Amino acid sequence: MKKLVSLLGISLLALVLAVPAFAADKPIKVYINGSNLAFTAGTPYLKNNTVLVPFRVVFEKLGLQVLWDSKTGTVTGTGTGLDISLKVGSKRASVNGTVKQLTVAPVSNAGTTYIPLRFIAEATGGTAVWDAASRSVKITVSPSSASSEQEIKAIIQLANQYYNEEKASSFYSIVDAGADKPEAVSNMNSQFELYDIKNTIESLKVLSVTGNEATVYTVEKAVRTGGYYTPDEQYEYLYTLIRQDGAWKISEMELQESSVLLTREQGMKPAVLPQGDQTGIKDTLSKYYQGMNARNADAVLAVMTSYDKEEDDSYKEELRDYFKTYDLSYAVSSSNVFYYTDYEAAVYTEVVITDGESKETYTQSLILLLSKPESGAWTIDTTYHIGFDAQS
Repeated sequence: MKKLVSLLGISLLALVLAVPAFAADKPIKVYINGSNLAFTAGTPYLKNNTVLVPFRVVFEKLGLQVLWDSKTGTVTGTGTGLDISLKVGSKRASVNGTVKQLTVAPVSNAGTTYIPLRFIAEATGGTAVWDAASRSVKITVSPSSASSEQEIKAIIQLANQYYNEEKASSFYSIVDAGADKPEAVSNMNSQFELYDIKNTIESLKVLSVTGNEATVYTVEKAVRTGGYYTPDEQYEYLYTLIRQDGAWKISEMELQESSVLLTREQGMKPAVLPQGDQTGIKDTLSKYYQGMNARNADAVLAVMTSYDKEEDDSYKEELRDYFKTYDLSYAVSSSNVFYYTDYEAAVYTEVVITDGESKETYTQSLILLLSKPESGAWTIDTTYHIGFDAQS
């Protein structure tokens, strides 16, 4: 990013690629980090000692997303921390909102728009060198300006691919898990045995690339395709990546937001289940909210699935602190079993919650996930919050 900051102080002379006059019959070649660009529409040419090039090929090679507004004749290139805008016929360009003066304006000819090359090279943090003997321009840009964004996006997409293919070892080969890697691989494999989930990346944006560290924001959707029940959800993640020995790896993945993708219509569609289980599930929900209204941690725990004593004791303390802090009462207004198997059930529930102090009320919609051993009663494994609606 330091290169982009220093860009704002570039002198006007640096915006022009000055070259002597050459024979017009020899084409100009353009190289970016040693790669010779192929121009499928139009060819680079000289105008007033400035090399102009078809914009799209250069922008894309420099890692910029391209936008062409045919109505205004405006070319826009956007990348990590960079927004460049040029207009056909205008010697005024914009870099991150700062106006820059061009010696030669962009030109539109035979359906192709040409832009001054050095300006674009230096705007992306690179350098442009003219080689008179070969009639070529050699652009050199740092990896963070040219290819890192594509590499970073590719790593995130590859991690998602490995996850969907249930390849835990491959997934953690591109994650910097350190000494915890064997345990992490084992835990992920255990998850794959229980749940079948298809994860898709709905949107991905590289927020920053600074040296050997990058941050990425994604919106992802996880859809259950089999295995034990888990609701479909949308997640927003903040990834941190680091570059080690020239390769990018995921070092951190922080959940920013999550939302359950279940509509009320879906939740209120009844599943087919035996009357005995229907009664048992209803009885468990009734006891759960009775315990919540009585502020009785033991009564609530009695209908929760027990995993181990340490976890039970910890949850009991959390409940007691919760009851001391809040004066709330609960009334179930709607409930429906919308998913059922012999050993688990998901219940869509709407609960009217009243604050004892303010007397304010609101409706909470949620999913309660219950399980039942071969011989035993239904107990609540966990809950998934869907939303709150304030009551008028």
